[in-house]
Amino acid sequence: MKNYAKEIAEFYEYVYSFYNLENGIYPIATSERIQEAINQYLESKPLGKIHFDSLDREFVRKIIQPEFQIF
Repeated sequence: MKNYAKEIAEFYEYVYSFYNLENGIYPIATSERIQEAINQYLESKPLGKIHFDSLDREFVRKIIQPEFQIF
């Protein structure tokens, strides 16, 4: 059985390291906005379908910054 609480906490730290305004790789959001976006993403699909990986991180970024397009 998966420990979703641990996976969610680690995913939050992972996403935060990329998108936080203080020292993120791509500084686009406050910690509050990151938390809101993660919650919105986690509520959008069953936890069993979330892998907590870079693809999921990008889905969270699309919630934070929907106007950003790579292509």
